[in-house]
Amino acid sequence: MRGWVLALAVIAGSVPAAAQTIKMPIAKGFWIAATAKCATATNGYAYDGARWGAVYYYGPNASMGPVAEMEKIGRTNPVPGGFTNMQLGDFQGAGYFHLKPVGPARVILRTGAPGPEGIQVMDDQLIKCDYAALSPKMKQALQKLAPALAVK
Repeated sequence: MRGWVLALAVIAGSVPAAAQTIKMPIAKGFWIAATAKCATATNGYAYDGARWGAVYYYGPNASMGPVAEMEKIGRTNPVPGGFTNMQLGDFQGAGYFHLKPVGPARVILRTGAPGPEGIQVMDDQLIKCDYAALSPKMKQALQKLAPALAVK
């Protein structure tokens, strides 16, 4: 009997990341740098309730694209400083993405990436754009690449 209990405990501890609870501190939407304007944004981050990542145009004058680099959020967990860690995919690597709300439609995105001197940390302030405030070009990108956010 004891062996079965141990086996069940091991199985329960190995629940796939997709089955774990996702609790994000932000609303679904399209998030851009706080220094940019929603009406002219050609790049930003999309959160559709299950995935997070960049949606952007590239090339001269943002004339090429759109492209999405979105990953399923495997799980979230609180980390020091009031941030929430987003594990993208099934495994947490050395790099990280942390979010901390600082207003109703404002968040700090803290990115940690491995570098020659250890983990390099960068903080960016992001604001949430209403879909209606985006340019037709960005609306088209979201309709194609993150349709759950294309709410008219």
